Amino acid sequence: MKRVLAAMTAALMMVALVSSAAVAAPSFTQVTGSVWLSSPSQYVAFNAFDYGTTGDRGTVNYTNFDQPAAGSGAWLPVAGTYALTTAVAGTSYYHTMIIDTVRVISPTNVTFSGTGFYNADHAYTWTVTGSIVNRVVSFHILYTGTNAGYFFDATGLAAAMSGTGTDSNLTLNETWSISPAFAHEVLSYTASVTCAVVTSAMATTFGTATFGFTIPTNVPSYGGLPIVIKVVDGGTPGTNGDTYGHGVNTGACDGTVTNYPITGGNLVVH
Repeated sequence: MKRVLAAMTAALMMVALVSSAAVAAPSFTQVTGSVWLSSPSQYVAFNAFDYGTTGDRGTVNYTNFDQPAAGSGAWLPVAGTYALTTAVAGTSYYHTMIIDTVRVISPTNVTFSGTGFYNADHAYTWTVTGSIVNRVVSFHILYTGTNAGYFFDATGLAAAMSGTGTDSNLTLNETWSISPAFAHEVLSYTASVTCAVVTSAMATTFGTATFGFTIPTNVPSYGGLPIVIKVVDGGTPGTNGDTYGHGVNTGACDGTVTNYPITGGNLVVH
């Protein structure tokens, strides 16, 4: 009997050890998130892993919509009034496009809308809705005044601000162009995380993280600059209690940061 009990005890201890190993805490912590910031308008997506003194890694995608930067690939239309020219069979038609609404969906997906008219006869009024997605401009013009119901669909490259189109009359070989001031590229890049210090909420009241990276050298004006980001996960759904700040990395994954208001998104310290 004693031998049976001893065997059962040993088996139970083995199960306990196996179960304990199965639910053991992970050997690293991480911070993930994508947040929209104001003052200036920014978007930051990040995924940083803290493996201790070695192996810290992850990525950061940063966009500043208030900072023009040629070559970034992230295009932003600007609210305003622009000259739009359409052409077919060698004849050009001159219009005025008024953009009053711009909505940023992501750094590579921005929508816009507004109104316009045919310059030779203002009774030809129209509305326009469109987007710039992955450097491609597309828009839909719908006449609302004279010849109401007529539409023109356009597509082209943002870098050229021109392209081709088709209309409700199935007209062939139509082209279009718009003032280059209609949209510009903004500061946007992706960088590799070089250091990370992450404290999960299991150890403290709030989860905190500090992680750093270097802006790629091909980024105009800022290439090669070391950056540090510090975040706090407030522990509530959404952005309540969360904070985000970044500044120049002065070494050892640290530095003074400026906090920016979080207007959307979420961040989580695991």
